[in-house]
Amino acid sequence: MMKKRKLINCGIAFALAVFVMLSCLIVNTADSEAASTYKIRINKQQNCVTVYKLNSKGQYEPFKAMICSVGSATPYGTFGLKEKIRWHELEGPVYGQYCTRITGHILFHSVWYYQNGNPATLSNTQYNKLGSMASHGCVRLNVRDAKWIYDNCPSGTPVEIYASKDPGPLGKPDSIKLPAGSGWDPTDVTNPSNPYNKKKPSITMAKGKKGSTYIKYNSSFDLLKTITAKNTTGFDVNDKVTYTVKYKAGKGKYIKVKKINTLKKGIYKVNFKLVDEIGRKASLTVKYTVLNKINLKSISLNKDNVYMYMDHKESCKLKLASYKPKKASIKELTFMSSNPAVATVNSKGKVKAVAPGDAVITAMSKDGSGVKAECQIHVRKYADAMTAAVEKGTINKGEVTRILCTLLPAGATGKDSLRYTYVSSDAGVASVDAAGNVTGIAKGTAVITVTAYDAAADGAALTSQVTVTVDDTMQSEVSPGALTVQ
Repeated sequence: MMKKRKLINCGIAFALAVFVMLSCLIVNTADSEAASTYKIRINKQQNCVTVYKLNSKGQYEPFKAMICSVGSATPYGTFGLKEKIRWHELEGPVYGQYCTRITGHILFHSVWYYQNGNPATLSNTQYNKLGSMASHGCVRLNVRDAKWIYDNCPSGTPVEIYASKDPGPLGKPDSIKLPAGSGWDPTDVTNPSNPYNKKKPSITMAKGKKGSTYIKYNSSFDLLKTITAKNTTGFDVNDKVTYTVKYKAGKGKYIKVKKINTLKKGIYKVNFKLVDEIGRKASLTVKYTVLNKINLKSISLNKDNVYMYMDHKESCKLKLASYKPKKASIKELTFMSSNPAVATVNSKGKVKAVAPGDAVITAMSKDGSGVKAECQIHVRKYADAMTAAVEKGTINKGEVTRILCTLLPAGATGKDSLRYTYVSSDAGVASVDAAGNVTGIAKGTAVITVTAYDAAADGAALTSQVTVTVDDTMQSEVSPGALTVQ
């Protein structure tokens, strides 16, 4: 009887052992299958986490990206996730929630809190460091991402920690910023006490003239400057706004266009959209009106008469000085030179001297009105020296010869106020008038000194001398035609 009881008890024990072993095998198999659903790669260099999910073909494909903060002590290598802890004491002491162990003391966890179990005591300063190296070795995440790993990635899920300049196939997400102090993580949406649950991003019209929906014809216009976009935490995020534009003229139908064309009057309907850093959305639809074109009736330039000198760094920039009416739509000008061999002008009104001479620069309105204004350009060249010569070096009494002056280098003109003076060393032998005409008076030799004023760049006078010899023979009054050649 006793033997029978022992056999029964042994059988029961064996059965229980088999059941426990089978149960463990089933659980371990389930955990293994769950663990193999995802794999996690942490880019330490870029502070970015990429989660990969096993697809129907048995291949891992990028599933979601998370911004994080690692530390210099974050180890490289491949690990399997271990136990999970809802709230856990960290170094400080401070506290993190939704903690999942990677290896040793290295965890996935939220940005730390000052008080254990109190989600209203988040360190905003540390939160604003997400995306940069800031931890003691753990991998900090926002609450949404830490909770997702906590809920979806069981023990055994593979984790690889590596470094690369490329953040990953899904890129590096932006991190939302918080005001200074302490408070709540705006992604902690499962906590009903979180004040950010009631907040959302916004798009509103900018204040003052910037927010006007009336656009002058041909004006420079930036759509994003007419609005103000704020994210969930109240920071400016105009750079995250996208928009689409539709246009109609008169009573026609709206058609899709790429942008507002200020050269095309009509109504433009713009639909602004915003998705902030934590995925919350806002939108705004605004109608803008491009006003009618107003033509110019008169213009004047900043200069109307200009002297320019070759080989000197003189600049001349012509531009619109005044115009009527003041509300003219198009105030741009085109420029043209009457003599490009003397002076050229570019599209911005900059005049360049080419060679001595005169030219007229005409500025005309681009609005098609035909309104124009002119500027006289006088190109001159300063002289470095001067030479003088006489048509005849020897003349008779009563005979007249002329002094010829040449400025150097070739092509030199001096100023328009250039003048010459002539002085004879002996007016009793040869006299000279103000025009440089020399008359023989008596036999002898005289030196004529020629001085040029306003010829040189530095204002110095240039001088040269010529010698005239007068013979005592009186100038013949016999006509050459009366002479008979034998």
